[in-house]
Amino acid sequence: MPPSNKVILYNKTFPASMHPLAREFYMIENGGRWPLTKYTGFAGNGLFFHYKAAMKIIWPDVVWHKWLDLFLENYLTHRTMAVLGPASSGKTFCAAICALIDYYVFPSATTVIVCSTTKERLEDRVWGEIKRLHKQAVGRFDWLSGHLIEGRQRIITSDYTTSEDGRDFRNGLVGVAAKKGENFVGLGEFAGIKNKRVRLFGDEIHLLPRVFVDAISNLDKNPDFKCVGLGNPKDTTDALGVLAEPAAHLGGWEGGIDQGSGTKQWETRRPKGCALQFPGSDSPNLDGKLGIPLITQEAIDRDIAFYGKDSLWFTMMDEGKMPRGQGSKRVLTRQLCDRNHAKDEPIWANSERTKIAFCDAAYGGVGGDRCIFGELDFGNEMPPLDAGKVASTLVNQPVDTRAKRQIIHLVDHILVPVNNQLPEPPADQIAKFCMDKCKERGIPPENFFFDSGMRTALVLALARLWSPQVMSLDFGGRPTERKVSYELDVLACDYYSKRVTELWWAVRLCVESGQFRGMTEDAMMEFCQREWGMVGANKIEVEPKDKMKLKTGRSPDIADGIACGIEGAIQRGFVIRKLSLGNPDADEKDDRWRRDLREKSGSFWKAGQLQY
Repeated sequence: MPPSNKVILYNKTFPASMHPLAREFYMIENGGRWPLTKYTGFAGNGLFFHYKAAMKIIWPDVVWHKWLDLFLENYLTHRTMAVLGPASSGKTFCAAICALIDYYVFPSATTVIVCSTTKERLEDRVWGEIKRLHKQAVGRFDWLSGHLIEGRQRIITSDYTTSEDGRDFRNGLVGVAAKKGENFVGLGEFAGIKNKRVRLFGDEIHLLPRVFVDAISNLDKNPDFKCVGLGNPKDTTDALGVLAEPAAHLGGWEGGIDQGSGTKQWETRRPKGCALQFPGSDSPNLDGKLGIPLITQEAIDRDIAFYGKDSLWFTMMDEGKMPRGQGSKRVLTRQLCDRNHAKDEPIWANSERTKIAFCDAAYGGVGGDRCIFGELDFGNEMPPLDAGKVASTLVNQPVDTRAKRQIIHLVDHILVPVNNQLPEPPADQIAKFCMDKCKERGIPPENFFFDSGMRTALVLALARLWSPQVMSLDFGGRPTERKVSYELDVLACDYYSKRVTELWWAVRLCVESGQFRGMTEDAMMEFCQREWGMVGANKIEVEPKDKMKLKTGRSPDIADGIACGIEGAIQRGFVIRKLSLGNPDADEKDDRWRRDLREKSGSFWKAGQLQY
């Protein structure tokens, strides 16, 4: 029997005077479960058990259900987590209670960033829920950490001025609005934050651009980092869609991830990441008897009666499922790139290649556009080994390594520095930068292509400072009179509404033909985010850049530059097989007759040799 002043719990001896909540905190601080040194067995029941026990002590009125259990379990075992669900599925409450308990246990080493669209939405949703739960907690246990600063949307550990620098704001929770006015400001000021433990919670991230996900990569440099994104699924390319994208071996969003009935969980593309899906039809509160504001069958039926079961609203706000066919009207999809090896490195047949440089110009601080310079090169691809190798060996001839097709390789794309504070005009700065880079890389001016639309100053600067042989393209002009593809005997000017659509579609055809290599993640996402539709006279048109900038938070400058470079390559001899006038497999058929003839020749010469 232990002494009266001791308590044995979880195979661990505690002072009898130690508060039950402090015991749970101790178990969590030590990892939840560990092997005993002097005895067999383990101390502790695991992190999930002890976190839940602590929550029950702090908030005894919380109603536990399967979604809250699943949320907590995966929050503790994954580095990133996306939670897709309908309205009133408890996502915000789950995030708020996890954020607070994680902070209470480690108040001197934890930074929690809580993000939503605007300051008002923070107060209405996740930050408002955090404040409510925090007031309940410190009301019951006044020794818990956290001093609320209402006007700054902060809860901090430091309670008084300890030095001339004032309070330490690094440890605690902070609410951040990702949008001010019509502009997305993101998490730039918090991107470089450092602490032992950093947590990022994003609410309503289906309304945020992909830049929210970009912030994760920077904060992920902290050793103990977790990110949770919450939202109603609506688009595979917004922040929620990117964070929740199924892993490559599951086929991504287009791979047919099971979104059928029942609560779902899957591995995401991001390492150590998972996604949870809380469909309304599987709500723990369908009968409405839990006594909490969780979605009910009655609420679902009202929406079905008003919107219809096949509506986008019902899919998002009642079922919490990603709408089907999101990739059907994108210029590119990740799956299309993966299937056709667009991100692979090239395997060249020889050293004979043509270099192309491209530039999508912007004059710095104008509309948020970036000025992008890049390089492409194209040449012959090394073909796979085939039966022809055997025949060549029989007659002591070299193996035929001629490529069956051309491929084009994205060497790189870089940001062109443009400083509006310098006396030198921005157009001259761009022209000199591009000229210097091309000279370094051995690219002649006639192989440099750029968008000249509305940029007369740049055209003049390039001609004056470098060469009049540089090649300008007008993205806003009329499409060409080329044939659309070997499958469609239609002129481009009758098929596309604008030149920019033709240029972007050429990139798609290049990828579909299996001829693109070196596609970067940033470039691919810009191509995947741009939608297309049908306009007057049934012509295809990619969505306007202004609309895309509102949706994604930035201009597709990298993709525009690559489209410009692909057009330059076409003008310098690169042939996209789907753009060729004949069947794209014709070159392979031609190669077969050579191989057949070689095999027959080998047999003929072998028949005439002396046999020993």
